[in-house]
Order: sequence, then C-alpha cells, then structure tokens
Amino acid sequence: MSLKNEFAISGNWLFKHRSYLPLIILPLLFYSLFTPVGISFNLLFYVGLSTSLLGECIRIITVAFVPTGTSGRNTKQQKATSLNQTGIYSIVRHPLYLGNFLIFLGPFIFTGNIYSIIIFILSFWIYYERIMYAEETFLISKFGSEYENWSSKTPAFIPNITSYTPTKSIFSFRKVLEGEYSGIYGVFVIFTLLLAFRNYNLNITPIISNAWKGIFLGNTLIYITLRTLKKRRRND
Repeated sequence: MSLKNEFAISGNWLFKHRSYLPLIILPLLFYSLFTPVGISFNLLFYVGLSTSLLGECIRIITVAFVPTGTSGRNTKQQKATSLNQTGIYSIVRHPLYLGNFLIFLGPFIFTGNIYSIIIFILSFWIYYERIMYAEETFLISKFGSEYENWSSKTPAFIPNITSYTPTKSIFSFRKVLEGEYSGIYGVFVIFTLLLAFRNYNLNITPIISNAWKGIFLGNTLIYITLRTLKKRRRND
C-alpha cells in the first residue's frame, strides 16, 4: 500500500475515533504534576486555563458561523456540502483542530513540565496530521480546483490574520450551545481534577477553594441543563 493511501485510511480511522483517542495521554498529564517546577503553580494554572479557554473560543467562533452539513463533531464519516472559505476559514484551514490543540495544551502548561509539553505537541502533530490529510483528500476529491485555490493561500494550522475575509453567515448561539457545551465543561472538569490531584498529593488545603467550587458547580448545572434540553429536543 502506498504511503498516500495508508495516510488516508489511517486518517479516516483516527477521524472516527478522534473524540476518545486523545484521552490516552491523560496518564502522562497527571504524572507530570509530580515534577518540581520553579514557577508559581497559581500562575501556571491561570495561564493553562486561559490557553484552554482560548482554544474553546476558537471552536465557538468556528461552530457559530459554520454552515450546516460539515463534519464538526461528526465521527461517522467525512462530509461537506460546501467549502468554507470566509470568516475564520479565511485565515486557517483547520480552526477546530487549532482549538483542540490549545484546549489540550492548557493542562500541560499547568503541569509546568517542559518535556511533557514537548511530548504532547509532537504526539498531537503526528495524530492530527493524518486526520487533516484524510480530510483534505476528501475535500480535494469533492471540490477540486476550488479547494486547491483556497488551500494555496490559506495556512493549514498557523493562522494568517492578514488574509481575513468577513463571513456573511450569522452567528448561531444555538449551534454553540448544542455543539460546545460539553467541551467547555470538559475544560473545567480536567482543571478541577488536576488542581485537586496536585493539592491532595502536596497536602495543600483547601484542596479546592470555595471560589473554584462555585465556578465548577455553576458549570455543572449549565452542563446538566443543556444536556437535558438537547436530549428532550431529540426525543420530540
């Protein structure tokens, strides 16, 4: 089998399982918390959290304006009824994966372990490179020269802000609530677990501050509410 076909096949397989496979790196994340660092953990916590939330903002901007009929959180197969070329897609070809990168990078920043951060970056690139290859192979076969022309001037992963073209799509708050509520909640879950894990092992009290408990509880209530509403809408 040629490398081209192998990349496409493995990329499509990884695409179908991309919601869960990245979780295998979690043991490295928690292990990294035991590494002594010379930087304030409070500083690392807020820098890491801000990085993850920036990634979620990128995903929100993408999802809010993207037309119906594209892959998004779909994991069954590649699909695209139109080629997104404006808005955030005018500055980067894979904004959702850029958002994912920052979301996952945030917790590793919190650990302060430079080696783990490097391992994560390399693992992420190897993993998502094949997914992006498979997606682009699909889009080339579907849109041909239109995709070639757009991709020739739009970077794959590192945004080029100077090439921004406004979108005519309208911001959809409903798409954001339905598509990103679990991702936003996931950010607060992982940082809460890391914070509790670190404080418990270092005998730091309180393990979770009252302020953070309130933030986490608020996010939990929002998550439960949105998930319940989404399930009811599916059943109607």
